[in-house]
Amino acid sequence: MLMVTILGYITGFLIFIGFIFLMIKCIKLHPEQFELLEGEEILKNVKGDYWQKAYGQEVQNSGEFAFTNQRIMFRSTFQWFGGLNIEISYKEIMSVEKSLVQGLLPVAFTVKTANSESYKFAIMKRHIYIDLINSIIKKGTQNQGEQN
Repeated sequence: MLMVTILGYITGFLIFIGFIFLMIKCIKLHPEQFELLEGEEILKNVKGDYWQKAYGQEVQNSGEFAFTNQRIMFRSTFQWFGGLNIEISYKEIMSVEKSLVQGLLPVAFTVKTANSESYKFAIMKRHIYIDLINSIIKKGTQNQGEQN
């Protein structure tokens, strides 16, 4: 009986340690998980959410963003079952607009692309990332104008 009790304590302790490990892993940023193209560098790396419409409602996907000099990348936290990976080139972006999460919280922005796709991202201090995206798009437009 004592052995069963000890094994129960050990099992509980290991589960607790595993849970703590997963929490710490999820809190830390992991820029190494993003595969970069040649000449690409991460400008901002931040935790946030992607909100997608499913079954008539918005569903939250927590993960990590990498805003590079060429594109926006998002990877969901849990990649065990395929995960969610999004990549949007700045060349494809038509507009970036402030939006609300669940119609209440002013922490989101929506990116609309040339192929009529719409992506809603939620990140604290969204204005920083909206400004970053718009400045990169503006630079790209100016560079194209200079080349022509």
